[in-house]
Amino acid sequence: MKVGIIDMGSNTFNLLIAEVDAAGDYHPLYRSKIAVKLGEGGFMKNYITEEAMQRAFVALQAQIAAIKNQYCDRIHCFATSAVRNATNAEAFTKKVKELFGLAVQVISGEKEAHMVYKGVKLAGALGPHKSLIMDIGGGSTEFIIADENEVIWQKSYELGVSRLLEKFKPSDPLSVEEAKSLQSFLEKEVSDMIQKAESEGVRNLIGSSGSFDTFSDLISHRNGTYEETKDLSTLKFDLNALKDVMEEITVSSLADRERMPGMPEYRIRMIVMSALFARMVISKTGITSANISRYSLKEGVLFDVLKGNI
Repeated sequence: MKVGIIDMGSNTFNLLIAEVDAAGDYHPLYRSKIAVKLGEGGFMKNYITEEAMQRAFVALQAQIAAIKNQYCDRIHCFATSAVRNATNAEAFTKKVKELFGLAVQVISGEKEAHMVYKGVKLAGALGPHKSLIMDIGGGSTEFIIADENEVIWQKSYELGVSRLLEKFKPSDPLSVEEAKSLQSFLEKEVSDMIQKAESEGVRNLIGSSGSFDTFSDLISHRNGTYEETKDLSTLKFDLNALKDVMEEITVSSLADRERMPGMPEYRIRMIVMSALFARMVISKTGITSANISRYSLKEGVLFDVLKGNI
């Protein structure tokens, strides 16, 4: 059986096509990411703009063509923060159904966090000790404290990096004063997570896909190890190298980031917010080790397919 999974994120639309066999094993066949910026211009109004809708339809047309080319037996399509908060979400999902015959499941932040956990678990990134999973999205950011057996605590915050850019409109490069103000804001907003991580004695961070893919790629390009690591589902960070690259990003300009080997064009603007956010979390939670899971929400859906849950 072939399954196509579309994660309609607030910034990028992610497609995973995988073959699932009778034994419950899977084989990824195709992946794609398309920068859609679904929430752009509408985060503060809780509205999907007409321009964003048109970008979404173009992306879906391409991804559904890929699904048809692979002769998928099932399609699962999920939408997250930008859609679940939009006052015109129903009109948007109805239009998707009308144009493509695609039923969109708009999931809650709680559900999104749990699907991220399942994706990270499928990647093999979790072990017997507690970890703090951080999934930085365009519209929301999810935190999960978990081990390989269970979720201990989870929460979704409407603190995605595209949403933060629209709210704060930072200068280029980010000034010292802006960085301090943003860090204080973020620290206050996730103070309950910081307290919970401290009380649970969490010392390992797992960065789930997205911006953490970029941090990993930047480091591996500098180390000359990109070809060896780019296809691994999970990988341990050198924590000092991770801190260094996040510090460099935080003080960089757009022009600086354009020249960084391994920096995708669609992350050049928002990666500053990701670096600032992740750096604050590492500092305030006392994290001493970190690794990446290249699997996230869409692989969490695949996990449920493998388990027969959907």
